Amino acid sequence: MIVMNLELDNIYGFNGFKINFSYPKKIVKTTIENEFLMSCPNFRYKKAVVLMGSNATGKTTLGRALLRIFTFLETGNPSYLIQMISDKERKARISIDYVNADRILHRIVFTSGVDSIAGSVSQIVVRHECARIQKNDTYESASRRLLEVKEPEHSFGVSHSLSGPMQYYFALDTEDKKYRTSSVDSKLFIKVLKAVIGTLDPSLKDIAVIKDIEDSYVIRRNGQEIILQKGEITNRHLLSSGTQRGIDIAILMASIIANKNGFYYCDEHFSYIQTDLEKRMFGIMLENLQDNEQLIFTTHNSDMLELNIPKHSFAFLRKEKDGDYFNVSVMYASDVLKRNTDSIRCAAANDVFSSIPDETLLDSLER
Repeated sequence: MIVMNLELDNIYGFNGFKINFSYPKKIVKTTIENEFLMSCPNFRYKKAVVLMGSNATGKTTLGRALLRIFTFLETGNPSYLIQMISDKERKARISIDYVNADRILHRIVFTSGVDSIAGSVSQIVVRHECARIQKNDTYESASRRLLEVKEPEHSFGVSHSLSGPMQYYFALDTEDKKYRTSSVDSKLFIKVLKAVIGTLDPSLKDIAVIKDIEDSYVIRRNGQEIILQKGEITNRHLLSSGTQRGIDIAILMASIIANKNGFYYCDEHFSYIQTDLEKRMFGIMLENLQDNEQLIFTTHNSDMLELNIPKHSFAFLRKEKDGDYFNVSVMYASDVLKRNTDSIRCAAANDVFSSIPDETLLDSLER
C-alpha cells in the first residue's frame, strides 16, 4: 500500500494540513531503489520518509490519524473518523489518495457538517473516486482522471473489490497497546527478536516459543521468565523502556523482511535507544523494503539527517499560531535544498525548516 497525499482539516490538531508523498522527477544514482509504482516508472512516490519536528508538532498524532483512516477503509465504520474531529461545531474534512492493488489510484474524501441547533456532527458524506493508472502516468496525471465510484445507498464503506485488503503495520504507542505478535511468522519473529533485544540487552538472549500455547514466547534471564503471550507481557517491569520498544521494532522489522504488509509507520520507537543503533536498524528496514511498499519513520534524532538517502525523504513538521488556532504544516528538505552538496543537518541546525522549538519561555527561569 502506498499513501500519495493526505489532507486533514479540523482533525485532531490539524487544520488545513496537507502532506504529499510524490516527487517531481527521477533521481540518478539514488540510494533508495525503485521509488515508483512497479511497471509505471513515472508514477513516483517517496518510498521512505524520515519525519522530524519538535515536540507536539503532530508526528504521533499523524500516525494515529492514519491508523484510524485505514481502519475506516477496512470496516466502513465512520465512527473511527468522527471521533477524530476536534471542534464538533466546525466542519471537518479528510482526503486521502492511495494505491493499494491492481494499479488503481483511490481518493477517499470524508466531510462532516454541523447541526447548528445541537452543536454536533451531522451531514456525513464519504466520496470515493478512483482511476486506473496507465503505464506512463504520473501521480498528477492519474489524479486528473479520478471518477466517483457510486457506493451502495447508506454505505460509508469503500468498494473492497477495487480497493483490496488493507495491509499495514503501525509501531505506535496507544493506551491499549498490545504487540501484534500473531501478525508475523514465529520462526522469523524469534530470529529478529533475538537480534534486536539481544543487542539492546545482551542478558536477554534466551528467547523461545512456548510449545502447545498459541502465540506465546518466553524470554529468560538469570532464572527469571518474561512471558509474551498474545501480545501482552508479564513482568513488564523487568524490561527497560528501550527493550519494550524493541519488541515492537522486532515485529515491524520481521513484517518488512517477510514482505508481510505494504505500509509501515514507526513512531519514535528509538527514544530510549542509542543513536547508532537507530541508524543501523533503519538501514536494515530500508534494505528490506520491497517494491510498492512505504515506510514513514518519525524521530527526534538529528544524526538521522546524515543518512545517505535522497533529500526528498526528509520532511519537517512545524506548528505556528494562526489566530485562535495552532496550525501544523510540513516542509520538505528537497524544496529548500537544491544542490547535492547542501547539508540537511546544517540547514536544520540553522532552523531553515522552522522546526526548532521556541525557548524564550525558559528565559524567565534563568538567574
